[in-house]
Amino acid sequence: MSTNNKHVAIVGVGPRGISVLERIAAALNHAPQPDSELTIHLIEKSQMGAGSIWRTDQTRTLCMNTLAGAVTLFTEPGSTVISPVVEGPLQFDWIRLLRGDADLSGIPEKAIELFRTYPPEISVAEDFREELSNTVIQSNPSRALYGAYLRWAFDVALHLLPEWVKVEQHHARAIGLREDGEHDVITLDNAEMISVDSTVLSIGWQTPAPNAEEQSIMAALEEHSNLAWVKPGNPVVQNASIIPAGEEVLVRGLGMGFFDIMALTTIDRGGVFHEDPSTRSGLRYEASGQEPHFVISSGRGYPYLPKSDYKSLPPGAKLARLKAVIAAINAQNRGVASINYDMEVWPAVARDSYEAFYETLNRVNPEAIHTSLDKIVEIIDEVDVDKLPKALAAHAAEGFDLQDWEFPLAGINESAEALTTRIADGLARDIRHAVLAWDSPLKSALWSISAARKPSSILGAEGRFTFESRRNRFAAVMAIGQMVGSGPPLFRTRELLALIDAGLAHFIGARPRLSVHNGQWQLASTTTGDAPVRADVLVDAWMHNPDVRRSADPLALSLEEAGRVRAFNDYSTDGTAAPTGSPEVDPATRLLVHPNGNLDPRVHLIGIPTYGQLPDTTISPMPGTNPLMLQETDKTAVHVLRHLGLI
Repeated sequence: MSTNNKHVAIVGVGPRGISVLERIAAALNHAPQPDSELTIHLIEKSQMGAGSIWRTDQTRTLCMNTLAGAVTLFTEPGSTVISPVVEGPLQFDWIRLLRGDADLSGIPEKAIELFRTYPPEISVAEDFREELSNTVIQSNPSRALYGAYLRWAFDVALHLLPEWVKVEQHHARAIGLREDGEHDVITLDNAEMISVDSTVLSIGWQTPAPNAEEQSIMAALEEHSNLAWVKPGNPVVQNASIIPAGEEVLVRGLGMGFFDIMALTTIDRGGVFHEDPSTRSGLRYEASGQEPHFVISSGRGYPYLPKSDYKSLPPGAKLARLKAVIAAINAQNRGVASINYDMEVWPAVARDSYEAFYETLNRVNPEAIHTSLDKIVEIIDEVDVDKLPKALAAHAAEGFDLQDWEFPLAGINESAEALTTRIADGLARDIRHAVLAWDSPLKSALWSISAARKPSSILGAEGRFTFESRRNRFAAVMAIGQMVGSGPPLFRTRELLALIDAGLAHFIGARPRLSVHNGQWQLASTTTGDAPVRADVLVDAWMHNPDVRRSADPLALSLEEAGRVRAFNDYSTDGTAAPTGSPEVDPATRLLVHPNGNLDPRVHLIGIPTYGQLPDTTISPMPGTNPLMLQETDKTAVHVLRHLGLI
């Protein structure tokens, strides 16, 4: 390798890989040309610029769980980034430009200029013509359309690089990384080897090695040839084709993964959801005969709630108490395991939620308030949060109990038929409240909990929460917030209720227990009296978090075997270390941390695998929020270039 030619590898060219590339371009374009040359190696087994999750050739049935107007891949004026801001269109603005809207008001001039300087290929507008014409700011675009946006951003990043930078694209998988003097050698699955001076791992979701239950599942598959298992994973890579038509299948999971599987095995098999205002879902399902019969369970046993139909982007939550607590704690410069979330933060989160409920109730139905909103707020601030439902009962005709949403099936013991009726009635209620949106006191309270997740996570970054409280109320806030705020678009919940009313979906409850009985999978839940249900096919409709403690990916294993990675630790109040599933990185540079505490000289890790140490790793960049993801990719790109003496 020539000493005046520097080589950088970006492993994984999805959203983060694209952003690192664009940030490298931004930095280099505002610096003198160095003596060294630069070659950037882009390594991506799937579609370059989209990765596997956002492939543009996937079914249009799968949609984003983010709104068209709520995602960007470009920095904005005021962003806390080191390299210069490069303004580009957020996804909805890109859609407006792509379909040729006459009115481009609200789109920054520099974003319009970037689009027109580097226009997408004409085929993009043709391929997505129907979807583009129907998209509004609050639409949930297809994942394929988001992939097209990403691939355009990728092309822009390539064009923005200075002419003296060379780019080599490797359509392969990185399966190993080893030291070679002052360089690293990356091995690809096509037997190619690349020698580099610096590496950025933007690898996204990495499936860990099978856990004990999954090992048992695989043993059962070997013993019983009739059994089938759809493994946990992103639905775009799961094998939904093995789900049989016209038969019962057992499902574990009621989040977005389930709703995706539901769509793939109904809509994509010829089933049709017709608008029908006479039904409680607003839909009527016309079966194709190719869909399965779902028997569904999950940890909570109740489906994730539909997102509210605000007819716009969602509102900002007030969170006055939480913001005050965060400001006070941050002013104290607290360190590792110094914050007891249960005692110091959770009460503010809960009180904000209760206040949101009664403020909305007072606005939409003031007659329901028996005393006054001021009196209710006074009680909210004075009474122990666990006692608030009872304390507030006499002050309003409608009430809110947060615990009902933490354990929606607590104390239920009834038949699967009765439970299915109960959940269907609940979904009909959830749909009504999602339609009310701004005017639903319940949705206001739950949205407050959902919105509390991000600031809570940021407060606890770098292990600042005690391990005990991280596992207790913080985990509860994240779980409740996920259920009530990261659920499917409203139309998916309507589709699920239509399937229930068509007799194609039933529920068996919370915390299901899996076993094999007489050569079939068996699920049982105390919610339905431990009555067993059996089938030949099991669908696990969720995704594992990456876990450095049980890596399966060969690239990750090569780093582990070379002693170049260790788990990030949380700490309990007595100082006991509690390893997380995240590899530890240096926050300032994103370099891996070795088991001895030294920083790796060349390997950076960003994004999803660092979820245990750094917050907000799975969230796409939202316009107007100074996204942490773009701060991270900028910081990483700048460190790589400085380390190599290029800026």
